[in-house]
Amino acid sequence: MKLLIVLSIQEYQEQVARLLQDAGVKRFSVTDIVGYKQKKENPGWFAADSTSAKTNSILLFSFLEKEIADKAVAEIDTCNLETENPFPVHAFILDVENFSKLF
Repeated sequence: MKLLIVLSIQEYQEQVARLLQDAGVKRFSVTDIVGYKQKKENPGWFAADSTSAKTNSILLFSFLEKEIADKAVAEIDTCNLETENPFPVHAFILDVENFSKLF
């Protein structure tokens, strides 16, 4: 099992939801977050041209099979390349080593 985590600005929530749906993600959760950065620093997670140190963002996550998680990341990568978005969507996959079971 994998944990898919996606970070985006709030304005792209519906677009990201469609990308996940296209990848076969049937369930996910969303929470509001606030991203901060130094104005001259660009570690790769935030837009290079942003002059704002604070960004209203969202974090989406879902527990998935590897194939679906990989497809979701591929959909996000394709979208970022095609749109040349100044606030690209970021996604990563973590291994879930163990989890509680329902009996």
